[in-house]
Amino acid sequence: MGTQQAARHDADRIGELSAEFAGWRIGRGGSGLWWAVRGNELVRTPDVEELRVRLHEMTAGSRYPTESGKWPD
Repeated sequence: MGTQQAARHDADRIGELSAEFAGWRIGRGGSGLWWAVRGNELVRTPDVEELRVRLHEMTAGSRYPTESGKWPD
């Protein structure tokens, strides 16, 4: 996969995760680690699917309201 194609793929994944996890800033660093930040919470992992799983776990017990403004159960 070329550099531009890899960058587009990463951008697509970032867009998907950003839509799925409102309130989180998500990206991929120069070290290759995927990261997500919300308030004082930081998650970093080399695998994007592991990031998704960890964000689901953290969002389930969140102190923050969901995108709809409702608090998670």
